[in-house]
Amino acid sequence: MEKEMVKCLKHEVEMEERETDFEYGGVLLRGVKVWKCPVGGEELFDLNQYGEIKRRLDSVLKPLKLRRRISTAGNRPIVYLPMDVLEHVKAKVGDEVQIYTEGDRIILQPVKPEEEPKEAPEKKAP
Repeated sequence: MEKEMVKCLKHEVEMEERETDFEYGGVLLRGVKVWKCPVGGEELFDLNQYGEIKRRLDSVLKPLKLRRRISTAGNRPIVYLPMDVLEHVKAKVGDEVQIYTEGDRIILQPVKPEEEPKEAPEKKAP
């Protein structure tokens, strides 16, 4: 089987397959295969390399999915969140959250301090 050849479009030279560290979302993958230009150092991932990166990231960044029943508290709907969920999004009891919908999904998102809306000035009666 012939070795795959990848050419650097900028420098028009054959790229070399190397290993590098790849960081995504705070996760560092070591020993990731990459095509690297020996002249300019540009790096390129082919589809096979990308597939391997995706496989490795998926094994680490598994989404946290849980099933909960909508209950009531004081005649109002309520959903209890386990501490694992709060820890996953770096939130704690007492933090503010935004609640909105996207299609048929209910999204619950912590409000970061820098995102908190400033209070609107009070309206004066005419």
